[in-house]
Amino acid sequence: MYELKHIENSKSLLGEGPLYNEKENSLYWTDIKDYKIYKYDLESLKVCSYKFSKEIGSFAFTKENRLIASTKDGYEYLDLNTLKEEFIINPEEDLENNRFNDGKCDAYGRYFAGTMDNNESQISGSLYVYNAKDVEKKEKDLFISNGLGWNNDSSKFYLTDSPKRVIYVYDYDLDTAELSNKKIFAKIHEKDGYPDGLCVDEENHIWSAHWDGWKITRYKPDGSIERIIDMPVANVTSCNFGGKDYKTLFITSAQKGLSKKELEKSPLSGCTFILRTDVKGQKTNLFRDK
Repeated sequence: MYELKHIENSKSLLGEGPLYNEKENSLYWTDIKDYKIYKYDLESLKVCSYKFSKEIGSFAFTKENRLIASTKDGYEYLDLNTLKEEFIINPEEDLENNRFNDGKCDAYGRYFAGTMDNNESQISGSLYVYNAKDVEKKEKDLFISNGLGWNNDSSKFYLTDSPKRVIYVYDYDLDTAELSNKKIFAKIHEKDGYPDGLCVDEENHIWSAHWDGWKITRYKPDGSIERIIDMPVANVTSCNFGGKDYKTLFITSAQKGLSKKELEKSPLSGCTFILRTDVKGQKTNLFRDK
């Protein structure tokens, strides 16, 4: 049996993108719809938040512990001390209804992030990579670009399109950042909700959160289901490993989209959870800005 705990004072409207900061032994996540970044100190167990002016879909840290994010307005540096937003580049300036959603850095420190229609009605999403010099489109015609990650030798890349209920797998060339040989890795049944954020562990198994599915699924590298973790909330949004031994799975969730009655049924909706596991996750990749 797993021991699942929730972090006090962690409730978000749309919690996403849990990311462990090794330098600080802290967990960060974003509340996309409340324009906030949250920080949970694993030593003091204290939670604090930082309010910005727009939706923050994902973020990463640099070696200097600077925070870079994919936001409603593109790639930006965010300063947690001053709350200053420093614009870098927006490959979708012409798509005013689009915003960036989930993102992560590869092993070479390039920042992959996908976009979506903020109204969730048009298939206008794409996947981009930013390498500190320029930005390149890697995939198009995505409904909601979501959970992404790589296996341990970076030969495989995973990408989720939530409304299509599919997780794709590509061959990945780490030297060139090229994607090829796109295939369906997993197709999620309607009764299981929608695939959302994901992470990959040291055994190359994929952990995928289910929006409107009350669970997390751990997939084997061949796409078969290895285990299911039941959750006390409907909208499980993302998961990622951290802690000093990287055996702790941090799980975000959302209140967004739930009625008052549904929130009464699952009062922990929006909380961030902590789950000790028997496997190690991958270490957090930093953005290489030089």
